[in-house]
Amino acid sequence: MSSSTDAPAQPKKEVRVVGDIPVVQGPPPEPETDSEHENDHENDPDPEPELELAKSEEERDDDIDGIEELMCAFPDDETHLDLMHLRLNSTKHLNLARFAKTLQVVVLRQNAITTMRGKDLGALPNLKDLDLYDNLIEHISGLEHATQLEVLDLSFNNIRHVSRVAQLSNLHTLYLVQNKIARIRPSDFLGPIAHSLKSIELGGNRLRSLENIGMLTNLEELWVGKNKISSFDGIQSLTKLRILSIQSNRLTSLDGLQTLTNLEELYVSHNGIESLKGLENNAKLTTLDVSANRIANLDGIQHFSSLEQLWANDNQIQEINNLADYIGPQLMPKLETVYLEGNPLQRVAGASYRRKMQLILPQITQLDATSNFSAGIVYDT
Repeated sequence: MSSSTDAPAQPKKEVRVVGDIPVVQGPPPEPETDSEHENDHENDPDPEPELELAKSEEERDDDIDGIEELMCAFPDDETHLDLMHLRLNSTKHLNLARFAKTLQVVVLRQNAITTMRGKDLGALPNLKDLDLYDNLIEHISGLEHATQLEVLDLSFNNIRHVSRVAQLSNLHTLYLVQNKIARIRPSDFLGPIAHSLKSIELGGNRLRSLENIGMLTNLEELWVGKNKISSFDGIQSLTKLRILSIQSNRLTSLDGLQTLTNLEELYVSHNGIESLKGLENNAKLTTLDVSANRIANLDGIQHFSSLEQLWANDNQIQEINNLADYIGPQLMPKLETVYLEGNPLQRVAGASYRRKMQLILPQITQLDATSNFSAGIVYDT
């Protein structure tokens, strides 16, 4: 939507460079900080988006006319509003109040919205699903009256703090992937959301710990991949957790999961884990991903009788003949998928790798990228 402004012709200027051309340095890199006050405008009532100064008044009027014409296509009793990838920079001219009685879902993905306006979002008392994925939002705001909101997606924005969501008593799913969040503050979840939230995604942020996430005592899914987390400290109270994804972090052990006895899926690939010890109380696991770590053997998971999928590729597992002692058919009769490629045992076994695995683990149906891996039949896919 942006375009250049018509400007009066300027007289030409002759520029002479004497000596070496000076080196032009860009702005310094943005510091990674967890300051609670940096760019924190939480006390602002409802900040307005910056004006597009590069546009002429006529161009802005044309934009507004286009938005209003677009909105005329929706009936007053619309329940689902999809305004994705339209280069919108504000919700100001959407006249959302027109849909106050019926609107439940608003999708504003892939736009250029900078501010969550309470004047607009607050006019939708029945709003249940708000999707602002991939915009330019820096601060969460405007949700004070969104009492019925159940799903909120603010992924791929520029958010630093998880502010102004604590009052959302019906919110069960919160997406904050790929923002600039460095820590969860004690006040962020101090409110009804501590009991309502079932799933939160914080992958691709700047978290160094899991502090204060333990307040979400009814949480069932926690996704925090691609951060800088070095331990499980802070989530021992999440006893209802079923899915934990903490891939691509800085873990070196699995210690700290003892109280999470209801875990069904655990994803800890691409860390620095050296041993599978620490999972003694997680016998309900059906999926375990420990690929791309430093694990030397599978000792520590023999009691996973419900395990169906195991990813342990790209580790340091050398011995193939004792695999049955850890994941054999008597121990794991439900095991269907096993990934072990990229370990020394594959190189040692050479061409006989697949045949040996078939004899050792007759219960599995997929080995690495090979499906139909049973009954003496091996089909490469």
